[in-house]
Amino acid sequence: KKFAKFLFSHVGLCGMVVLYCVAGGFIFEHLEKNNEQMICYESRSEYNPMENKTIESILKIFNDYGFPTENNRALMEVQVKSVLETFRNNTLAIGYDGRVCGTYGEPGGPVYAWSWAGSVMFSVTVISTIGFGHIAPKTVWGRLVCIAYAVLGIPLMLLCLANIGDVLADIFRFIYAKICYTNDTTKLKLSSRSPSPLAKSSVKIVPLDVKTMNRPDPMILDDDSDDDDDDLDEKKITVPLTITMIVIGGYIFGGAVLFALWEGWDWLQSGYFCFITLSTIGFGDVVPGTDFDNPQSQAQLLLGAVYVLFGMAILSMCFSLMQDEIIAKCRWVGQKL
Repeated sequence: KKFAKFLFSHVGLCGMVVLYCVAGGFIFEHLEKNNEQMICYESRSEYNPMENKTIESILKIFNDYGFPTENNRALMEVQVKSVLETFRNNTLAIGYDGRVCGTYGEPGGPVYAWSWAGSVMFSVTVISTIGFGHIAPKTVWGRLVCIAYAVLGIPLMLLCLANIGDVLADIFRFIYAKICYTNDTTKLKLSSRSPSPLAKSSVKIVPLDVKTMNRPDPMILDDDSDDDDDDLDEKKITVPLTITMIVIGGYIFGGAVLFALWEGWDWLQSGYFCFITLSTIGFGDVVPGTDFDNPQSQAQLLLGAVYVLFGMAILSMCFSLMQDEIIAKCRWVGQKL
């Protein structure tokens, strides 16, 4: 029972999500990494004949027309451009990007898209329903495992976000109350502990009934009610929408600065990525760590995964605060009407 209680506690749920993503990294790396290199060899085998055919076609053009002159230059350019355009389209069709397949994972060679860091990033985008789509499983087992992984991981992620969002919202309310309502809460506590004239008069009458009914001391009941009132007063504290919007904007701005430094993106591109990612739209047109020839791409992928996980928790907290504020405003409007 203690173990089950810990698993479904706030710390336990966060730990389960982190371990789930780490395990997903190992699983998808094992299923897709070798297949990635096989696809490279297959596309390279299709690319070589096309490359040779393109060279032969260009040489034939020069043999037919000889050295370019003013009379045949325009016609030669048209035919050469047509050959090169056909070569480009065929290269894109087979998906070959010019990598040397035999140097995958070696120093100076291309980095696996399905490395452990890349697989962790993929796992995060699956359970958070962002789904960048910059990489996707190609093997049969990879796709089947991805379905099962999402079926189990998405509810776990949503449960974790709901719990951690409430906890962070309570912490933020407490900090906000301490900063903005220190004087008001002090007066509130003093006024709640000083009895009103009506309370003083009732205290003189109550002891007669207390003795006959053998009930506890009324002063203890009065203290409990004061504590309950204090709890209710603390629960009534709501955070303005402007504060929560500033928190969201600040997190997006911080991410924009971070990714602009790491990836070399401009400010608009970095801010665009942060917003599209945290809103779970996830177009996948801008993704960190996709320059697989960069040795720092693995660290950038892990940084992106951490940013997404923490950002989802921040958004969950802000949505909880905004919900309470909107409900409080609606009740206030209803009372005024």
